[in-house]
Amino acid sequence: MNKYESSPAVTKFRKQLKSHFSESSPHFICGVSGGIDSMSLLYLLHRHNITTTVVHCNYGLRGEESDQDQEFVEQICSLWNIDCVTASFDPENRNQNNIQAWARDLRYQVFRDMMHELQADAIITAHHQDDQVETIMQKILRGAGINSWKGMDVLDGDLFRPLLNLSKTEIEEFAKENEIPFREDESNIKPDYARNFIRITWAPKLDELFPGWRQNILKIPERAEEADLLVAELLKHLMTDDHLLDRNQFLALDKKIRPFILAEFIKINAPEISISTGFLMDSESLENLQTGAGISISEDLQLIRNRDYFLVQKVSERKRSIWVIEKEDLQNNTEQIENFRFTEKKWDQNIPEKDLIIDSDKITWPVSVRNWKDGDRIRPFGMEGSQLVSDLLTNNKIDSSQKKSAKVVQSFDENISAVIFPHVTNEGRTGVISELYKCTDKTQRILKIIRHST
Repeated sequence: MNKYESSPAVTKFRKQLKSHFSESSPHFICGVSGGIDSMSLLYLLHRHNITTTVVHCNYGLRGEESDQDQEFVEQICSLWNIDCVTASFDPENRNQNNIQAWARDLRYQVFRDMMHELQADAIITAHHQDDQVETIMQKILRGAGINSWKGMDVLDGDLFRPLLNLSKTEIEEFAKENEIPFREDESNIKPDYARNFIRITWAPKLDELFPGWRQNILKIPERAEEADLLVAELLKHLMTDDHLLDRNQFLALDKKIRPFILAEFIKINAPEISISTGFLMDSESLENLQTGAGISISEDLQLIRNRDYFLVQKVSERKRSIWVIEKEDLQNNTEQIENFRFTEKKWDQNIPEKDLIIDSDKITWPVSVRNWKDGDRIRPFGMEGSQLVSDLLTNNKIDSSQKKSAKVVQSFDENISAVIFPHVTNEGRTGVISELYKCTDKTQRILKIIRHST
C-alpha cells in the first residue's frame, strides 16, 4: 500500500463516501475557495473520478487577491478536467454588520441553485474536525441550549461533509504529501471574526493549558444526544398513539424540562418546522390556555388545547395570525399581508411620509408579522428606553376597540423592529419603527412597509 492509499484523509473520505453514497455514482456540487481545505477535498474527488461541478464565489472583498483566487481555481479545474462555475458578487451590497453571514448566505444559495439545475446529489464541503470544535464553542458561547450542541453532521439534508472527522493537521499533511496547490486567504489569519478569534487567539493558549481540550469539546455532542434520548423516552409516556400530548402530565413537569419536551413533540408532528427559543420559553402560557385556543408555532401551525390534550394543527388562511417573511422572498417580489405591502430594496435615501422603512441589514431574518400581545415592548424611534406596545398605542390615540388589529414586525432574534397601527393616525402616522432598526447614512438596503387602500 502506497503513501496515498494509507493516508488518513483518503481512508476517512472513502469510509464516509461508502457509508452515505455506496449504492450510487454521485454528482457533487463542490464549493472551492482555493484554500488548503477545499483544494484537498477537490483533489480527493479528482483522484476518485467522482463527478463534480465546482462553484467558486468571488465576493470582491480583497480586490486583486479575490480575482487571483478565481483565476487559480479555474486553472486547476481546467487542468484536472473538472467543470467550474464562478459566481461574482458586488461587495458594495455586503452586510456591513456581518460580512461572513452575507457571504455564507450568498454561496449556499448559489450551491443549491446549481444542485437543482444540474440535479446533483448533494453539496460537498471541506468542513473538518477543527471547524466542528469551533462550531460547538460558538454555540456554547452564544448561550445556545444543550439541544443545539450537536455540531455539524457528516450528511445533513443536501450537505455532505466527508472530512468532518479529519483534523486540520491531517489535511495539511495530506496536502503536503501530495503537493496539492492552494492559496492562502489573509483574512483567515486575522482575528476579526468569531471563528478566527477562537482559532488564532484562544486555541494556542488552550493547547498549552488544557491538552486534549479539542477532544473534550468533540464529546459534547454525545452529551447532547444523551439528553435527546432522555427527552424522547420521557415523551413516550406523555404522548398518545394519536400524537396528542397529555396536558396534565406535561404541566406537572418541572418548568425547566417543558421546553425540551415541547420541542421534541413539535419535531415529531412537524419535522420541517424551525422553532424559536421564545416560543419554547413561553410554555408557561400553556397553563392558562382555554379549550379550543392555540398558540402560533409558525406561519402555518398552531399548538392547540383540546380539553386534556395539546395537539399540533394547521392554520387555515382565514385564521392566520402570524406571517413569516424570508428575505429571499422579497428579492424580486412584494409580500402582501392584509392591506400592507412589504418589499426589500436598495435605499434611495428617500424617507416617505407614511411608509415605514427599516434598515434591512440590521434585521436577523426571517421576520414575522403578527398581532401584538401583552408584554410586547419596543424602543420607539428617538427614545432612550423601551415602551410597552400597549402604552405606545394608547399614546398615539388608537381606540381601544381597534388596538387588537395593530401588528408588530419581529426579527428572528425576537426583537420588535416596528409597530403597525390599524389605521393612519390624525397625525398621519402609519406606525412606529424601533430606534435599534432606524436608517442611517450607512444604510444600504431597507425593508419597506407600504399601506394601501382596501
